[in-house]
Amino acid sequence: MKFVVSRDPLLRSRLLLPSIFKKALPCPVKGRATTYHFWARNALFHGLEVLGLKSGDKVLVPAFHCETVVEPILHYGCEVVFYNVNRDGIIDFEDISRRVDRHTKAIVAIHYFGILQPLQKLREFCHQYQLFLIEDCAHILMGNIGGKPIGSVGDVSIFSWRKFLPIYDGGLLVCNNVQCQPNLCWKKLDGWFQVKIIKNLFEKCLYDMSRRMTPVELRHDSREPTTQSSQCQEVSCDQIQAKTHVAEFDSSQLSWPMSRWSQSILRKINLAEIVQKRKENSNVLCKAMGQLSEVYPWSSAGADGVCAWAFPIVVPNRKDVHIKLREKGIQAFSWEGVIHPTLPIEKFPEAKFLYEHLVLLPNQQSLTQHEINLVIRGVKEILERQLPHPPEVLQ
Repeated sequence: MKFVVSRDPLLRSRLLLPSIFKKALPCPVKGRATTYHFWARNALFHGLEVLGLKSGDKVLVPAFHCETVVEPILHYGCEVVFYNVNRDGIIDFEDISRRVDRHTKAIVAIHYFGILQPLQKLREFCHQYQLFLIEDCAHILMGNIGGKPIGSVGDVSIFSWRKFLPIYDGGLLVCNNVQCQPNLCWKKLDGWFQVKIIKNLFEKCLYDMSRRMTPVELRHDSREPTTQSSQCQEVSCDQIQAKTHVAEFDSSQLSWPMSRWSQSILRKINLAEIVQKRKENSNVLCKAMGQLSEVYPWSSAGADGVCAWAFPIVVPNRKDVHIKLREKGIQAFSWEGVIHPTLPIEKFPEAKFLYEHLVLLPNQQSLTQHEINLVIRGVKEILERQLPHPPEVLQ
């Protein structure tokens, strides 16, 4: 599926050029031991290893999650115990207190799309119950909370920079606990996979070059052709995919480092500029969405100190907004399709509500003002249609 407004940033040709200077790889928390993995899910797996967890240990995981958080824990041999998060995305401390027993060794806290967890309270909770804190920062590029870098509080922290940057792969493991330091044995990437990465990057670069020169407008009806033939090619597909695709956990790739191609691009990128642009986009979306009566920017979305992967909104009266946006050519998405099959969803009504009503809008750094306006207009047009079912109360 190709979109007129993509959630993925453009890959500029200059980023593929070789460089005679080999800069150090940037890291989200300066001075902390950081390892660069092929996938963030692999970083999480090795984080469990760094913490010294054993098979059979229990790990608390929020009921609102992507399955890539759950799979590495299960493959490691630990037992996953789900806990409740409130509709504002914040941990339900009463619920996690009831779920801790003598086999519980760690808790995963997710900073959802810029919704920061109360880390001081969480740190005190972990100290009380002698738990390791795994800070999941996969939805944040960089940022600060309480004067400290995001990702500096957990015993280990996980980042997924491939979500933010025009790279094929890239997950980071940050070790803040001085008693738990990584000692990894890397495995070389398969030759055929390296060829796949190179092919993918060059194809993306060529496609993005044409993407910059193509005038874009929304599709008003998925069954009608657009007036611009180039635009018709851009959004045409047999079936609109409403769910986010998540690759299966592949244990054969566990010890792969971030590819040298992605590392090369990462060294050339100006992270400060990307952070600033994404924050600006989020501020524009926050202001526009806040003016719509049926839409609520989720919790602290648009906070100054956070650079988030996507801009989250809650539409409590509808469950189809992300689908309709994708039909218009806007790559909005939800988490409804990435729930782990072991989650008893009916036991977690708050998480169920978020899976059904939380919509994630593109805010990536390559968006033009015109494209941001298309996102805003697309949401407004969809809300003007008749509501498909009675409204639910947002709490």
